[in-house]
Amino acid sequence: MLIFADKVRRLERVRLALKKRYGDAPPVAVAHPVEHVLRAILSEEATSRQADDALDRLRRHFVDWNDLRVSRPREIREVLGTNFPRSSHKARVIPRLLDQVFKQYNSMVWDFLEKMGKVETRAFFEKLEDVRPFVAAIIARDCVGAHAVPVDYDVARVLGRLAVLDPSTQSEAEMQAILERAVKATRAYEVHWLAKRLGEDLCIVGTPLCRQCPLNSFCPSAAIPSRTRANKKKAAAKPSKPAAKKKPKAAARKKRR
Repeated sequence: MLIFADKVRRLERVRLALKKRYGDAPPVAVAHPVEHVLRAILSEEATSRQADDALDRLRRHFVDWNDLRVSRPREIREVLGTNFPRSSHKARVIPRLLDQVFKQYNSMVWDFLEKMGKVETRAFFEKLEDVRPFVAAIIARDCVGAHAVPVDYDVARVLGRLAVLDPSTQSEAEMQAILERAVKATRAYEVHWLAKRLGEDLCIVGTPLCRQCPLNSFCPSAAIPSRTRANKKKAAAKPSKPAAKKKPKAAARKKRR
């Protein structure tokens, strides 16, 4: 098991390798906080293209975000599409989140964020029902500049395979706390974006494409099967020794006479 200092070093190694592969993370531009949060929810277990297309379908189908707030989950799910990742769950969470905020601030603009502090903003959204910690972290990081490293299923899968996190024993909030200790505030968005990009590109659900991954040389999840395959190939290539021929017992007795 890696100690915390080892995790910090591995994360930096991951960051540098992925940055070399994917380049600089695009700048964050929050034109509308509600849209930003909707895309964050839609992006979980979906590609960037899928999330963007889904958000565009919501824009075109509903009159405005207040119309989305009062819509039934079934209608939202139909707009997202039955094949969209976790469409039923997201169709239930989205109007629930919007309605809770509206009832407290009577606003679909969310200009109240301008007066909230970083800690207060994150705490407010974490207390809402059906709102995952990673959603609250994205709002706090991108809308009010808080130091936060959101951990959704994609990031947890990638960093879990790298042995930086342990999704089987750690909660989402615990994993975020570990990363926020290990990653500098100035690199928090970059690390999150790179991990998401790898999860979308190569470190996918099911069987990851380890042979194409730039982290293959030091990823423990990729190294073990690689060694196994190498040992099998080595054993298959090594010629086996011929079995020693045994003399018939009768012939051996005759020779002794």
